Amino acid sequence: MKKLHLFFLFMVSFTLLAPSCKKQPKDQLSLLPPATQTGANTFGCLINGAAFVPESGGFVLGAAFKSQYTISAQGYVFYIAASNKSAGDIITNVSIATDSLKISEGETLLLSKYATPRNASGAYAYNLTSYQTNANVTGALTITHLDTINLIVSATFHFNAVSKGGDTVKITNGRFDVHYQP
Repeated sequence: MKKLHLFFLFMVSFTLLAPSCKKQPKDQLSLLPPATQTGANTFGCLINGAAFVPESGGFVLGAAFKSQYTISAQGYVFYIAASNKSAGDIITNVSIATDSLKISEGETLLLSKYATPRNASGAYAYNLTSYQTNANVTGALTITHLDTINLIVSATFHFNAVSKGGDTVKITNGRFDVHYQP
């Protein structure tokens, strides 16, 4: 009788605890790196609600992301691109660029006309299809930290982008904290 009582107690405990042991689907936002301002060399965003974090091998040279903030003949240029390659050799890329704009801490820039002087823009590419911001499909980049001595830039961003065929992609909850190249 004692064995039956212990067995019954075990089964009740197992039944009550089993649901909490199931693997729960991860919240996509929790898969992104934290928003930091230390030069942690991180980048992440949600692409149509799915987490995107760059992985080595995305670019030809094997880097997961590239960032640069420099002065050109036309003025200041900031550029960051993050990429990864899937098992099927499909490359996914998210990028943000400014053309002839100086960035500053606390500033929010409208991401709009792609590759146009005195503007900032966002772009996404997947399987050789390119999506870009434009005057009607926009977003924003907020510089949360800029350290020109230690070459660190941190920001949050979001944007929608459209392909030539009219398809739209939604980039949300974006963040990066990187050392940039001058």
